[in-house]
Formats: sequence, structure tokens, C-alpha cells
Amino acid sequence: MLNKKLQEEVTEYLESGTVEELADIGEVMHAILDYKGILLEEFQRVRIEKLRERGGFKKKILLKEVVNYG
Repeated sequence: MLNKKLQEEVTEYLESGTVEELADIGEVMHAILDYKGILLEEFQRVRIEKLRERGGFKKKILLKEVVNYG
């Protein structure tokens, strides 16, 4: 049910673009973390690790394709 609620909130955010809908997404995300027994600190550690390895979205660069030559 939480995954369905997350989808609903994402859809509402995509339609409205409001900070209120982003807050709702955050609330569902926290509920999912709690349900799965994942501490917020663990989530943040993984998020920051991925940010360091792959970068974030601040520069608005989109990777369209990865080509493996080897």
C-alpha cells in the first residue's frame, strides 16, 4: 500500500509541482523506511555514497546512454 501511495503522491507532484506534494512524498518515503526497518541515517549514508560515486542532479546533466567498449 505504501508503494501505491508513493506513486499517487509522485503523480500529484508531477501535476502540481508544489512543495506540499514534495513533502507528501517525503512522508511516504519515511513511512517506507520505517516499515523496512531502515534508519534515516542509513538512507542518508547510501544517498551520499551514490552522490559521490555518480554525482547528483544539481547540474541538470542527463546520461542518455552507456556504451561498453571492451
